[in-house]
Amino acid sequence: MISSSRLTTGHRLVLDSILRHGPSSRAEIAARTQFTRPAITQMVQDLTDMDLVVEHEARRGQRGQPARPVALNGAAGFAVGVNFSLTYLEIAVVDLAGVVVLTHQAPLADHTPEAIAAVVQQELGRLAPAQGLDFGKMVGMGVSLPSDFYPDGSLATHMAFPNLKGDNLERRFGGDIGVPIFLENDGRACAIGERMVGAGRSHETFMLVHLGHGIGGGLIIDGKPYRGAFGNAGILGQFYPYGEVRPSGLDLLESLRAEGYAVADFDELDKLPAKARPVLDAWIERAADQLTKVLFQVSRFFGPEAVILAGRLPPDITAALAERVDFERVRPPMDDLSNAPVLASSQGSIAGAIGAACVPIFNLLLPVARRA
Repeated sequence: MISSSRLTTGHRLVLDSILRHGPSSRAEIAARTQFTRPAITQMVQDLTDMDLVVEHEARRGQRGQPARPVALNGAAGFAVGVNFSLTYLEIAVVDLAGVVVLTHQAPLADHTPEAIAAVVQQELGRLAPAQGLDFGKMVGMGVSLPSDFYPDGSLATHMAFPNLKGDNLERRFGGDIGVPIFLENDGRACAIGERMVGAGRSHETFMLVHLGHGIGGGLIIDGKPYRGAFGNAGILGQFYPYGEVRPSGLDLLESLRAEGYAVADFDELDKLPAKARPVLDAWIERAADQLTKVLFQVSRFFGPEAVILAGRLPPDITAALAERVDFERVRPPMDDLSNAPVLASSQGSIAGAIGAACVPIFNLLLPVARRA
């Protein structure tokens, strides 16, 4: 089992440099991290001894001694991510090189941690032989929760999931899996996923907006998740009161139901008939208008390199929203400052599960996350 206690800050920065930029020479890593070449050589050797990095074939066609690029060793281990909704759950497996190995969906009838753990164990047991997964290389499991957190770490449960209560939630979600369990807010899990394997990979500081059962989000500052003093930095729901129309995924489901389209959950949005398109388009226009003003103001205050829309909606809906969120429409007169681009997540509706799988890897290998 890989031990994070053996990793120094320098080791983590080297791993992060390779994750962001792909196979790299020692000289390239040194230039990015500002460590000396001898220090990088020693750290790469340490990471090789830990089986976390491997050398590729030397690059040819260059003067002098050809460089041997160093790459992350995805075969050294993997993490599992779990994301759930009202009628189904999603599982993702991501290896230590940040490669999404598999994604899978299964029905879910009960939202207690024990019931979710039982479905996850059953599905993993079924998937493992076909995918060649060695559970001895599983470094952790992340669970993306539609919940915020109280300062003591307990959950502020969403009204749709009243069974997510009680003590020992990590143990209860873990069941008999036998690896460290990481519980994370769904917006922040998505932000970590985008930071590791998605649109946020090329940005140090960005804001993620999560559209699902509510309107959440996550902040990445200087490459690290920022939780704030009370653990919930980045949420946006307070700008859109309950009881009114909101630009949330749940609001989209309710809008479709009000027009006679019986969509039980987010996974049915891909199966809407063509005649539902006007309802969907009207919701996208209204939601984009609602998001534009708030995101313009928040991004002006926060100053991110990008705003990324993600969550539980199909990728075409998320992309349409990102295209229609137009900060130019609400820019005040005489304001000629630059706007952060608004991007759609590259992970689609499976972003929550992928992000959840990235949480253990981030905590194990990458620069330590901010707490406040």
